[in-house]
Amino acid sequence: MPRQDIFYEPPKGEKSGLPHDPFKSFVIPRPIGWISSTSKDGLDNLGPFSQFNNVSFDPPTIMFVGHQSVYKRRSKDSVVNARETGEFCWNMATYDTRDAVNASSLESWDDEFPISGVTKAPSRVVRPPRVAESPVTFECKTHSVIRIQGDSLVGHSDIVIGRVVAIHVKGEYITDAGLFDVLKAAPLARLGYHQYTAITHVFDLKMPFMPDDNVSGNILGGEKGDTDAILYQTRDHRSEDDRRAEERELNAKKSIKDRTQGNGEAAGEEFRTAHV
Repeated sequence: MPRQDIFYEPPKGEKSGLPHDPFKSFVIPRPIGWISSTSKDGLDNLGPFSQFNNVSFDPPTIMFVGHQSVYKRRSKDSVVNARETGEFCWNMATYDTRDAVNASSLESWDDEFPISGVTKAPSRVVRPPRVAESPVTFECKTHSVIRIQGDSLVGHSDIVIGRVVAIHVKGEYITDAGLFDVLKAAPLARLGYHQYTAITHVFDLKMPFMPDDNVSGNILGGEKGDTDAILYQTRDHRSEDDRRAEERELNAKKSIKDRTQGNGEAAGEEFRTAHV
């Protein structure tokens, strides 16, 4: 028998009524921010963060969130290092490195590279080392750190935003078509509870864009779009009302065409059926 629908308001202290808090199992899958950093005293650090994503692509910018360390009663080492030295690296976590990623989550006072069993590789622009086993690494300069106060010690969060100043990609993960081989890399992602997943299949969906938008679709798909100069030269200076009217007219014509085409296909099918 299915359970009843659930509604609850966290600011009022209400809970889901389920045996485990489901919140983090809804925003899924989340890429892993496997962050390597170096303290101001020269001690290397490595740790995974499941609140991670890109912020912008022009220029490349990423973010990761470090929740307060209950063990050390302060911000996580990765946050402290990024704040104090202004540098860190993001390393792609993969299915093959899943055990090392999990091992590096230990809040040690020592270097987590040996603990997790991965190899250090020198960076080119920043001081912190890279994870040699990762197919992709971003070398980053800290842009800013935003502190979000929580309702509990572990709930306090630091949002670290970093500018990507250098990118490493292993050649074996580039296809003949010049694309990143996602299936070969099998990037790791966090779900809720103690669950993870890895990418095992991909499919394409192209976003719809307006006829005069010859930039967004290409850039968001990783392709090259027109320059800002060309974009502003070709700007449509008509009013929004005129452009909306044109859109309605085009949609109306498309609707009529689709209906006509549909009726023609139905009539053709009736003809073929009648003459079988």
